[in-house]
Amino acid sequence: MKYTLTLSRWHKVAERIDAALKEREANVKSGLTATTLSPWNKLGVEEKAVEIARRAAVDLALVEDGSRALARIRAALAIRNAELGVSGRLAEAAAANRRAGLYRAVIEGQKADMVRPEGVRALPDLAGETESYAYGRRATPAVTLQTADRPVIDALRDKLEYEQARATRLLDEVADLNRETVEIDVTQEVLGIAGLAA
Repeated sequence: MKYTLTLSRWHKVAERIDAALKEREANVKSGLTATTLSPWNKLGVEEKAVEIARRAAVDLALVEDGSRALARIRAALAIRNAELGVSGRLAEAAAANRRAGLYRAVIEGQKADMVRPEGVRALPDLAGETESYAYGRRATPAVTLQTADRPVIDALRDKLEYEQARATRLLDEVADLNRETVEIDVTQEVLGIAGLAA
């Protein structure tokens, strides 16, 4: 049966199918490889074994059909996403977020106890002093040098704002593109686990 849904809805349907298939796969493995019984419980074993094998066969057929449907859905989504440029926008948004993360880390990494290079000479001479650390080790005190001056930090703030806005805009474009529709054929057997009405 052919269904026309938005790209975002197809993504959700694919997630549901995948989750349901994992459960059915576990049922097949359990039914066909891990069915145990007590040696004292011999009554009706043949009938129980037939029923377990029947349920496993039904689940196996559904896994086979569902995995083919999942492949069709993912292939159709990949093609449509490529046509719309979704992957490119997602890649650009990820790159913008990465740059923004670096800028934010540098900005937030500036601390009040950092010393500008020109201020190092004004520090008291601590060459002979040491601080005690664990296991009897000693180390000389250290200062954190502030190598990023005000213009660098201000430039990073501007870049951070730009990259955050760019990533947001790109992700909004992707959300809008995900409203596009695509028609995919899904069999009756997969309808139940896909959450689609017959």
